[in-house]
Amino acid sequence: MTANHAMYTPEFFADPHPAYARLREQAPVHRLRNPNGLEYWLVTRFDEARAAFADGRLSKDPRRAWDALRAAGVVSGEPGEATFDLHTTDPPEHTRLRALVGRAFTTRRVAELRERTQQIADGLLDAVAERTTADLIEDYAYPLSLTVIAELLGVPSIDHGRFRAWTVAAMHPPFVTDAPMSRQEARRLLREYAIGLVAHKRDQARTGGQGDLLTALLAASDDGDQLTEAELVALTQQLLFAGHEPTTNLIGNGMAALLRHPDQLATLRERPELLPGAIEELLRFDGPTARSSPSYAVQDFTIGDTVVPAGSIVIVGIAAANRDPRRFAEPDRLDLTRGDDRHLAFGHGLHRCLGAALARMEGSVAIGTLLRRFPDLRLACAPEELSWLPFPVFRGLAALPVRVG
Repeated sequence: MTANHAMYTPEFFADPHPAYARLREQAPVHRLRNPNGLEYWLVTRFDEARAAFADGRLSKDPRRAWDALRAAGVVSGEPGEATFDLHTTDPPEHTRLRALVGRAFTTRRVAELRERTQQIADGLLDAVAERTTADLIEDYAYPLSLTVIAELLGVPSIDHGRFRAWTVAAMHPPFVTDAPMSRQEARRLLREYAIGLVAHKRDQARTGGQGDLLTALLAASDDGDQLTEAELVALTQQLLFAGHEPTTNLIGNGMAALLRHPDQLATLRERPELLPGAIEELLRFDGPTARSSPSYAVQDFTIGDTVVPAGSIVIVGIAAANRDPRRFAEPDRLDLTRGDDRHLAFGHGLHRCLGAALARMEGSVAIGTLLRRFPDLRLACAPEELSWLPFPVFRGLAALPVRVG
């Protein structure tokens, strides 16, 4: 077993791929231990990772490893006090929740949102155009992705500014102490806000309601789909959080990769029709999620030559799998003409990211519009000076300073 403290250093977060490559070449799965003592198995190769995502011997229910998670500070209290969401349930509960929420993420609904996303992007870039420098995270990627999901949920615009500090703090590992507030405090604030928002939407529904997702979930619950109040609150928390942070990272990481690879940036400018495939390559090359949420082995099973015991915590190394040379030729090279989109950036199987189509659309609009409007866009710092957030699961930049003209 390896104590992977080196995987929580600024050097690792700046570029985790060499460390993942070393693990991947040694074996397809490794037993690791976090600084907080939590032990888990990390899957690092593509084929094994894809199989793990779809393996019925892996559950998403944290009650199967509750004592270990509580000892490490990942959860608190008793299992009976917790409410579970799309990331922490198995069928049939997961099937029911996914069907209800999935109504907002159909191909048709995402297509309808494209025009509004374009309006948001144009408005944000109008403000950026008045300056010589900008931070593409704070000034563009974050407000764009948050506004889209907030409007989809029906969150009042006056509340949008609250979420950045909460989500950043909530993502900090329990053993990182330099967050703006504790993760427990951040999650408490998110939960309290979600409780208030659900109550507000229920009051609005009594007087006619609105056409947003949360109102629709309330209506489904009232029509007999049996969403409890606790489930509504948990889903609201999850959608507020997961609905904007990965998309912010997709836009930020993607633009950082392009600005650090001027040959590929030039190719995309010359051939804008490559944009859909470019989004897939950017997702593979340095996607917004480095690791999956935990799964829990319900019985002994084998990965490669290694037996993973029942009760073990298993995490898929998405960033490692997406650069596996057994799957991708020259995986450390950014190639917008690669034409291979079978990556694992959005997972695989029953728990594949529900918002994948929405994230792709937002990334395409955001990056395409930025490149069209600013032909001289370039980094305002050396690439090695970019500041990456210290998160093992999500991968994103704290800031992306650029010169816009």
